[in-house]
Amino acid sequence: KLQDAVPPFPTEEALEILNGELRPQGGVSGVFETISPEPVASASLGQVYRATLRSSGKEVAVKVQRPGILPSISLDMHILRLLAPYIQQSKNLNSDLVGLLDQWGERFVAELDYQREAENG
Repeated sequence: KLQDAVPPFPTEEALEILNGELRPQGGVSGVFETISPEPVASASLGQVYRATLRSSGKEVAVKVQRPGILPSISLDMHILRLLAPYIQQSKNLNSDLVGLLDQWGERFVAELDYQREAENG
């Protein structure tokens, strides 16, 4: 189970997101035989539903990204990058703080690529 103490966003909103992304396959009802009415887990980046694939009957986890999370993370990363040189100078750090933030941010944003995760899963 996910351990973040973040309340879920409404299932109706999650289903709208899923229907938009799955429209070419007939939406949620075209892809899934069943989907849990409430998330089985919720975290800061998104939430997870339990579903059964219509094509195979296989039970799967369906991750839905929290609405607006990517712009929010992008803004946070931008602010951190702006502050990094001042922090580096004031703390007399010998590391490339901007470079470290860039690497961390790149990996963090990659965590939001659920399509890639599904292809690798």
